[in-house]
Amino acid sequence: NKEGKMSYLLYLTIFASVITIALIISSIRSNINLKKSLVDSFGKIPEQKKCDFESIGSYHRHKKTHNDNLEAIDGITWDDLDMKQVFMRINSCLTSVGDEYLYDTLHRAQADEGTLLKREGLISYLENNPDHRLKLQISLAKTGKYNYNGMASFIFDADAKALKHPYIYKILTLIPVICILMAIFNIGYGIIFFMFAAILNGFVYYSTKSKIESELSAIKYFSSILQCANKICGDKSLESAPYFSELKKSFNSFKHLRTKISGILHRDFSDMAVIMEYIKIIFLIDIRNYNNAIRRIAEYSQDFHMLYTCIGEIDMAICTLSLRKSMPFYCTPSFHNEASIHFKDLYHPLVSDPVPNSGIIKRSSIITGSNASGKSTFIKSLAVNSILAQTIYTCAAKEFRLRPSLVITSMAVRDSISEGESYFIKEIKSLKRILDKVQNIPCTCFIDEILKGTNTIERIAASAAVLKYLHSTDCLCMTASHDIELTHILEKEYDNYHFSEHITDDGIHFDYKLKYGPSQTRNAIKLLSYMNFDNQIVEDAESMVDKFMKLKTW
Repeated sequence: NKEGKMSYLLYLTIFASVITIALIISSIRSNINLKKSLVDSFGKIPEQKKCDFESIGSYHRHKKTHNDNLEAIDGITWDDLDMKQVFMRINSCLTSVGDEYLYDTLHRAQADEGTLLKREGLISYLENNPDHRLKLQISLAKTGKYNYNGMASFIFDADAKALKHPYIYKILTLIPVICILMAIFNIGYGIIFFMFAAILNGFVYYSTKSKIESELSAIKYFSSILQCANKICGDKSLESAPYFSELKKSFNSFKHLRTKISGILHRDFSDMAVIMEYIKIIFLIDIRNYNNAIRRIAEYSQDFHMLYTCIGEIDMAICTLSLRKSMPFYCTPSFHNEASIHFKDLYHPLVSDPVPNSGIIKRSSIITGSNASGKSTFIKSLAVNSILAQTIYTCAAKEFRLRPSLVITSMAVRDSISEGESYFIKEIKSLKRILDKVQNIPCTCFIDEILKGTNTIERIAASAAVLKYLHSTDCLCMTASHDIELTHILEKEYDNYHFSEHITDDGIHFDYKLKYGPSQTRNAIKLLSYMNFDNQIVEDAESMVDKFMKLKTW
């Protein structure tokens, strides 16, 4: 028997050792694969995965709700400039906090260059210390992503998440303890009362848990963030990194929660884990730990927000550095006080084979040109790069200099059948918000085809009046238009630029280069011919144009 027991213990030890070694090997292999994946993907264009912008936008929405004075890129400008696609082109963040923080950052132009320079300091540190960057990437990647993680709601509204009457849960926790003590004196009554207490607490546990399921998930993700922060703060080689001291200080306020909340919603079906789960239920451990965590977050809300900010800044900085490595070329912007934009080899970051443009926009300008010549893409390039310059301190150009200002647009206007609004009504509402905004802060506005939803005479008159008014405000206005008349009416207030085309027997060719002065060409009818419209249509149209140019009447 003794030999049998020894053999049994030996086999058990060997089995446990094999399992332990297998787990260690699996962990090492997993880390190697993760490291290889991070190295291979860095500096590459991110895979275009589907983004849940409702979840990603949660931090930004909470921020706007709790700060009415927040000047942000509005929804119309965001959609006009296809900023969701720009976000996806940029985003290679490894955490949900990074996703949310980047999304909010791209909505908020920084008037304070100091914030941008601090971000640039972190990016430079990561570029100069690739080993440190990889350590940070691994820690962030292990935190992972969790949609609708609830972290943003904890920043701004943690008090509302706390369970009411917390003393009740403390009393319910004491009852099983009292029953255990009672069993010392009377085991029968002790066991009976303990069973009743266990049933009562089980009911309270599951009913409470069902009410705060989403918040418990948020606490679980918060636990992952704390594990990440602990790893970063414990690495002395990172002490010189920007944001390290802020991260360490804010982490210290929640350090003791790291182990207490790590087991919330943990799924494990081993025998020991099942026993521990029953203990958690009977003594309401998860519920009390949840409430303690919420109280701590509410008490140290600024530190919680700073912890979120530091993780977001680190993740976003790595993402920005990867973006720069994936671009044909880029520059960091410079700022000045005059309402002008200087640019060299400017291009749009979403265009795969861009034609760069260089120039100086010294004052508000009208850009004319034929259809498909590049007007809209150019002003979108200026607008998008103006946002990137003031958010992630990165521009798709070799040089880019501008005045800090709010970017606001009126471009992709659409009518709304559900709201019962015509195209023109939507258009004038879009313009009105620009006119209201320029009263308060410096703006750079971009308008594409102003007031094209109405008749020619009123369109030109109203457009000239709006543009003249914008010229009188603290606003640099860039507008693309087919209305050559505007270039004459506003020649004292606005500079003129144009894009043009070359027509050959092979068709129409565009060079997409910005040129000074108003456009002198038209190509709409030529495009009809190029697209094989009936010759009679083309001839009739050309005849009507010739007549109008001679007689100024139809």
